[in-house]
Amino acid sequence: MIKAITSAQNPWLKDVVLLQEKSKFRRQMGRFTVEGLNEIRLALKSRLRLLEIAINPKRMDWESLNVSLEVHGLPTDAHQLELNDVAWSKVVVKESGQNALAVFELPKEIPVWNPTADGFYLVVESVEKPGNLGALLRSADAAGASGVVLCDERIDGFHPQVIRNSVGTTFTVPLFVMTSAQAWETIQRNDVRLYTTFMESSVSVWNSDLTGCVAMLVGTEHQGVSEFWRDKGENINIPMFGSVDSLNVSVAASLLLYEAKRQRERRVG
Repeated sequence: MIKAITSAQNPWLKDVVLLQEKSKFRRQMGRFTVEGLNEIRLALKSRLRLLEIAINPKRMDWESLNVSLEVHGLPTDAHQLELNDVAWSKVVVKESGQNALAVFELPKEIPVWNPTADGFYLVVESVEKPGNLGALLRSADAAGASGVVLCDERIDGFHPQVIRNSVGTTFTVPLFVMTSAQAWETIQRNDVRLYTTFMESSVSVWNSDLTGCVAMLVGTEHQGVSEFWRDKGENINIPMFGSVDSLNVSVAASLLLYEAKRQRERRVG
């Protein structure tokens, strides 16, 4: 049965807004929102449980939605909703064109980081901006990284802006959430070679061996890597040839990831 929502005061809309704005509410309710056809498709492929899905029937029909999501039919226990323009504009960023909004159940189990013998991982400490975390996940997916380790999180991976900026790769890249102390313990226990981005006594990433089991650590947008990580890894830098001496964290991480990928491809070749 398809339910129509025509009032901006509908309780379902209010709950969706809270899910989008409050990480605490997402945890309490055990659910999160996903906007966008590609993002919803990747969430479904990752076997997350779809609870509710909404469209604006003036912009999208259910048959076209199934085709876009590459499914033969939506899960039978998922509630289907149709929102008019007023209700639609309250909960989506993209109001025009084909689009959908879904509510998924949060994963019940927290993934455990068990580094593989030839894995390469991006360790991200205390990133604050959801757009940057989304971009980091997107780059990790593009480079074929083995996973992203989020230490001392300030923004969760199910924030709608993280999902949107990652273009859904939140659901394709293994994301491990833990404290910095837990990450360091895992690194030591599994003989992971750690590369940190302190500038002191650092060597060019081009002259570093990023093959084997490695983890590359980047810090906050404004302060970089915290003192906790001092002297715990090998310091590397990205050569700079212009007037500035630093890069946005997501750009810097992308360059590190692709250098690790390049070295691995060269070794295989």
